[in-house]
Amino acid sequence: MSGSPEEYHSLDIFAIPPEAYELNERDRKKVVDNLIKTNKGPFAPNSLAHAAEISVAEQILVNVLLLVLMGGPLAWFSFVAPAVWIFGSWYSVTMYVLFTLVLSLHPIPYRGNFCHYLWKSGIQKACFRYFSYRAVWTGDALERVRACQPYLGAGVPHGVLPFANLLSISAINLFTFTGTFVGAPASVTFNTPFLRYFTMLGTCDCSREVVAKEIERGNSVGVVPDGIAGIFRCNDGDEVCFLKSRKGLAKLSLKTGAPIVPAYSLGNTAVFKAWFDKWGIMERISRKAQLSIFLFWGKFGLPIPLRTPITTIFGPPIEVTQTDNPTQEEIDDVHRRLLQGVEDCFNQHKAALGWGHKTMRIV
Repeated sequence: MSGSPEEYHSLDIFAIPPEAYELNERDRKKVVDNLIKTNKGPFAPNSLAHAAEISVAEQILVNVLLLVLMGGPLAWFSFVAPAVWIFGSWYSVTMYVLFTLVLSLHPIPYRGNFCHYLWKSGIQKACFRYFSYRAVWTGDALERVRACQPYLGAGVPHGVLPFANLLSISAINLFTFTGTFVGAPASVTFNTPFLRYFTMLGTCDCSREVVAKEIERGNSVGVVPDGIAGIFRCNDGDEVCFLKSRKGLAKLSLKTGAPIVPAYSLGNTAVFKAWFDKWGIMERISRKAQLSIFLFWGKFGLPIPLRTPITTIFGPPIEVTQTDNPTQEEIDDVHRRLLQGVEDCFNQHKAALGWGHKTMRIV
């Protein structure tokens, strides 16, 4: 399945038949390879922008699930907490605190067999169809990623919630045949009521130490390098990535020797509408608290994501030479290549995916 540089490839993850999920890796790979579309040169504008077919029952399932996971923290802290504090007794306040601790700390299986069950579940398949999830790449990028295990995946932009990055965890583990892949969300996610259930897809903490240990074990790790700051760059005009000054991933790549796979998560910024103050007060508080504080809404004005196609665009890996003490010059060079890789991902495929009218800015 090698490709020349002028070849463009697309895989509709949502179109993979349900029975393929249960096949062994070799047979599953045959099915996937047969579903990959290849074109000499870029795909025609809007040719990869169509939405997947989905039943009403599946839409309701996804809407209810994501309303609970996304709306749960909002309701629990913004409505239940004030109501209990203002109108409740000391007993109800105590019970609220206890329930909050239980919701925040009770054990959940964020690695292991349960992840494999979720990847193959009907809920996951419905999510793929709801977001019409696909992956696109150019040339031999996929073959090069398969040959460079383990790697650091860098997917921007964050958006209100990086749905492309969440969907990619199961898709990469099941359908790209690039070894074990885990996502690395913000540390606070693991203890945020309701939202923390997203971590059951297969995750690790985003701290440098933990990510480095995963790489040492041979596991690839996906991160969202613009992080919380990226949320506050969402707008209805350009696609804006807060990445220019974020060189930590380049440094980590050099110290671990793991290549970086640049990726662009097209659609992340269209899933929700967001509002935050123009003075940057919410952003400063959010970055200080490592917790996102802003207003967002989707379908019906609720925290239900809009049904919009989401695509992971990835480029060839950025190879590095491992060094315990990288120089600033080495860090700057890897970071420059990462920025270029992200920009190439967006510009090479945006027209085919229906985003030809958009431009991307890295700030």
